[in-house]
Amino acid sequence: MAIAVTEDLLRAVVTKDKALSDGRTLLKKGAFKNLKATADQSLIWGECQGSGANPYVLSIDLAGDNPTIRCTCPVKPPPCKHTLGLLVAFMEKPASFATSEAPAELLEKRGKNLERAEKKAEAATKPKEVNKAALEKKTKIQREALDLLEKLVLDLASSGIGTLDGKKGAKLVEQARQLTDAYLPGAAEALRRLASLADRRDRDDSVEHFYQLEEPGHDLPDDLRMRLMTRHLTRLWAMVRKGQKALDQKLEEGESVSDAEAVVEDLLGHVWDLASLKAQGHARQNLRLFELADERYRDAVREEKIEQGFLLDLDQGDVLVDRKFRPLAALDKVKEKDSYEKPVTITDAGIYPGFVNRRVRWEIAALSSRPATTDDFTRIHAVAHPTIEAALAKYKEQIRNPLAPDDAVVLIRTADLRRAGDALALIDEKGAALLLKDSPIARYRTSNNLAMAAGAQLDGGKLRQPASVLLRLYLGLADDAIYGQPLALVVGTTHVRLGM
Repeated sequence: MAIAVTEDLLRAVVTKDKALSDGRTLLKKGAFKNLKATADQSLIWGECQGSGANPYVLSIDLAGDNPTIRCTCPVKPPPCKHTLGLLVAFMEKPASFATSEAPAELLEKRGKNLERAEKKAEAATKPKEVNKAALEKKTKIQREALDLLEKLVLDLASSGIGTLDGKKGAKLVEQARQLTDAYLPGAAEALRRLASLADRRDRDDSVEHFYQLEEPGHDLPDDLRMRLMTRHLTRLWAMVRKGQKALDQKLEEGESVSDAEAVVEDLLGHVWDLASLKAQGHARQNLRLFELADERYRDAVREEKIEQGFLLDLDQGDVLVDRKFRPLAALDKVKEKDSYEKPVTITDAGIYPGFVNRRVRWEIAALSSRPATTDDFTRIHAVAHPTIEAALAKYKEQIRNPLAPDDAVVLIRTADLRRAGDALALIDEKGAALLLKDSPIARYRTSNNLAMAAGAQLDGGKLRQPASVLLRLYLGLADDAIYGQPLALVVGTTHVRLGM
């Protein structure tokens, strides 16, 4: 079946808004000629007159999960303004495309693409053929690196976390590179995060690169910063112990793909792709999702821009995360993650193993959107956690695992929002309260935005109903109490994003 050419598809393939705008301009100027399409509309092609004497030849294959876009212009990678204009033309004026048999050259290219896709899907379903010698070599390298990490953690614990200054932090960053070289990217990242919290008062220009690794919390008062460092150190110790255990079992049992071992597999360098997720049963069909919040920030430790949307599963009530990592050195070359103002349906999705907020991925052809309805908002309030206690139970289950994230995003049905000193408190249907305030290590602030948004939703001094709040639960650094940082407010059929 052909991929439908819709605004959703355009949005998914466009990497630069200007290219789309220029493509629309070319269409208005009548630059496209000899437009054709197959009877099943799975292949469109034609010509576009550019500045040269000969027109560019372009085609778009709409078979499969992702469109294959080709143009003879020098712009690489696609899509260029010519092919985007061709998509707009087909979407807006399909009658201008004459029905024709597909050129043999394009059918041959389609066949090769199909063959590659089938081989990839087949490979994902087959048990891995273990090269014992290679596995032993890699495992030995990983185990030696974990032994190094164990020594580093023990040395830090014995000397005291307060002794971690700039020079020691810079040395840890160097040692993190050794972990990366030893196929332990997760452990390397965790070590860099700890190093970036080191005391910076003894600044040394010879380790300037180290001082660019700013982790949220590096500028906290010393007592809170050291509490945060202790959490990082605890996580590193858990990585060492669980990683060593996993490596000891690996030769006998092969690589684990269970939910329970997912974080350990990440530590050991396991990389999930969509095909392997589906092959291992981590898949869902016909997901109905509503994006409640979206956030984007630069992560200096990863040297990437992280873009993530929190999407509510309208059927099961889970809050999934659509996440993308864009290298800071190549932001202009990697497409920005889309954000969705309308509810979306995903016909076939991969769901990562993990904790409360599991990552979701899909192919371009799997997504379609539609206008929001009253029923969508009714469903949002229906699947929200009915009480604070229910949400906290889910969060506490997550943080029992020392490798789990310290935070979790949940949706809680809300009876009212009240002032509690200089903060806000969420009141649930049973009268229980949860203090809402920005985390001291938050990338951005939202609580004041909630106060303003809630003020507009008051009716006689009380929050209008039904109401639900999306918030990030986290452990306070000073007291280990659980707080919530609000990310979105939904009142009736009004949806307000409180962050970026």
